[in-house]
Amino acid sequence: MKDIRLVIGNQNYSSWSMCPWLLLKMFDIDFEEIQITLYQDDTAEKLGPYSPSLKVPVLLHQEVTVWDSLAICEYISEIVLVGSGWPCNPKRRASARSVSAEMHSEFPNLKKDWPMNCKASYQLTPSDVLANEIARINAIWSCCRHRYGENGNYLYGRFSIADCMFAPIAVCFEAYGAELSGDATIYLQTLLDNPFVQKWISFGRREKEPLSIVYASNA
Repeated sequence: MKDIRLVIGNQNYSSWSMCPWLLLKMFDIDFEEIQITLYQDDTAEKLGPYSPSLKVPVLLHQEVTVWDSLAICEYISEIVLVGSGWPCNPKRRASARSVSAEMHSEFPNLKKDWPMNCKASYQLTPSDVLANEIARINAIWSCCRHRYGENGNYLYGRFSIADCMFAPIAVCFEAYGAELSGDATIYLQTLLDNPFVQKWISFGRREKEPLSIVYASNA
């Protein structure tokens, strides 16, 4: 058994599972991946030994259990990466934490109407409320890249937890045809070109669960 274990759901659907998985991969942290298929009659029973919330993702490290995607990323950064999961500069770090928390807690229409589906390829016209949420993400991406992204291709230059939180959104935007500004489109492509994002998408597309499954949001 490896020192770190990460419990995830279906890679085609579980956007929150993707966030800590991507952080562990990007920082080359060795871990055991435990996948539990969601939306099944026995899903809660299988999650019971791992997850107090009966949701994914869950991180198990020695005697510590951490659930919720952002909490897991924070724990990995603090305990394993000695803080390097966030930008080093305090101003950048504060901004990165703010946009990550906003992504985690806001955008309910995006999460409901455009759930992550690695197999999807549609050109959808968003509702007005969804269009407003897309515009807000467009503004976050453009502003962060303009202010802080001069030393790399990610939101704050080098890769950070903020990029983990927005990687599933890149998959959604690509799947449903979101229209973005030039700077945001470049960042979208940066995320989609990430080799581990590509691996996640590839794994998700190989899964056999039907596309008609309704996405249940986890944290």
